[in-house]
Amino acid sequence: IHGVWPDIKGTVLNNCNPDASYTTVTGDKFDKRNKHWPDLILTEAASLKHQGFWAYQFKKHGTCCSDLFNQEKYFDLALILKDRFDLLTTFRNKGIIPKSTHTINKIQKTIRTVFGVVPNLSCTPTMELPEIGI
Repeated sequence: IHGVWPDIKGTVLNNCNPDASYTTVTGDKFDKRNKHWPDLILTEAASLKHQGFWAYQFKKHGTCCSDLFNQEKYFDLALILKDRFDLLTTFRNKGIIPKSTHTINKIQKTIRTVFGVVPNLSCTPTMELPEIGI
């Protein structure tokens, strides 16, 4: 997961409340979030202490939907959406295996067929696909 980005008519909202604070989570909440939305740069111990990536995503995007979701609900929504749009399982079932070559059309068609949405695919200049927006 990279984040949940609220938008208005296709325009992603950013930094709606720059003074917002992030409340560090521990225990079961941390374990669940770290399992399904890990910070891939930090060790688990460092992530528990700093939680910088989650804080950044919440402050940048979560504050733009705070009238609907508090911090806890924002992260709960992210995990619900991750389960709803289980891309790794979907791709595996359709023969799309990570670290192998596939056409953009095949990836887009798979997502459109299974989930009924048009994805935003962000490829690198070396033709890697690090991010899929749904």
